[in-house]
Amino acid sequence: MFSLKKKFLYLSASLVFILAFSAALGAREATVVKLAAFDYPPFYYDKDNRVQGIAVDLVDALFSRMNMKHEIRIYPLKRALENLKTGKNDGIMILIKTPEREQSLIYTSPVLTVRGVLWWAADGKRSGLEFERLEDLTPFRIGVTRGYSYGIELDNILKNMTVDVVGSDLLNFKKLLWHRIDAFPCNEIVAKGLFKSNKAFQGKFIHSKNAFIEWKLHMAISKKSDLADKINDINTIIDDLKKEGFINNTVKKYIEE
Repeated sequence: MFSLKKKFLYLSASLVFILAFSAALGAREATVVKLAAFDYPPFYYDKDNRVQGIAVDLVDALFSRMNMKHEIRIYPLKRALENLKTGKNDGIMILIKTPEREQSLIYTSPVLTVRGVLWWAADGKRSGLEFERLEDLTPFRIGVTRGYSYGIELDNILKNMTVDVVGSDLLNFKKLLWHRIDAFPCNEIVAKGLFKSNKAFQGKFIHSKNAFIEWKLHMAISKKSDLADKINDINTIIDDLKKEGFINNTVKKYIEE
């Protein structure tokens, strides 16, 4: 009788262990990576109640190869960064690295390098606003987007220039067409994405040959996320996507007319 009781207890304990292990395994498999995004077409934008864009396609390819489920939600940029800092969100695909952000985020190898160039209206009084030094721009009226940084060097020069501040890149390009500003500094991919989605803009702008800055865009992962342990795997897949031409082809899909 005693041995049967021991056997029963052993079987019961084993069953409890198996059920607990299965539940834990199931929970792990059901874990969904929560990614933050911010309104930044053509990298992220909301269309038909669905987040779309270059970064979304890259995220889909990355996590498909990692066999991990994910979801993306758009927030104001400040809120997205706070969610990453607290660990509410696991990561964000496209972000510029700064010392302040590195305190709470781990960055992958660069996903893309993007040029910042100066744009002006093709039919404007100015035949061109080429520059050798950024100081060459000081005589002109420059449009900027509220809250944006254009790099330390240009930001400092803009402090001593005639600057018009508005709430979006789209409005700055409209102001170029209206000849209310002479030039507008903008990320090349963002600008071309706007031109593709706004037919009235196509063929209406010219950009400088020289860049005022080159931004390296990374995927950033919260230091409080379990995803941080997979940084080497993520870097390997990003490198593969580059070599295969997937990243360049994805960018072209969103900017070429």
